[in-house]
Amino acid sequence: MIFQVLLVTVLTVFAMWAYAQWSRAPIVSLSVGLLTFSGVVLSLRPEISTDLAHAVGVGRGADLLFYCFILLTMTAIFDLHLRLRAQQDVITALARAIALSRPRCPHSPSCAPM
Repeated sequence: MIFQVLLVTVLTVFAMWAYAQWSRAPIVSLSVGLLTFSGVVLSLRPEISTDLAHAVGVGRGADLLFYCFILLTMTAIFDLHLRLRAQQDVITALARAIALSRPRCPHSPSCAPM
């Protein structure tokens, strides 16, 4: 019972944070809100996860939640990887543009500054 109260409290705070981020990323905020709502329901009624697990062919509800957590974590890591690669491409393009707009010559009389 104590862990359920703690879990519901943490999930509620997390849902409020997701709601506060609605203007920045509505899809992510909605997803987090739905996941936290599902977490609250499943923490208060754990037999639902067992029934869902049996419906999809998994032995226990805890195992089903663990598998779902693994899938969500892998999806989040892949998404972050793609975003990081895109940011690296933008930084590379900006560095090239800056380097080409301000070429530097070694200090020699034959190289005149532009």
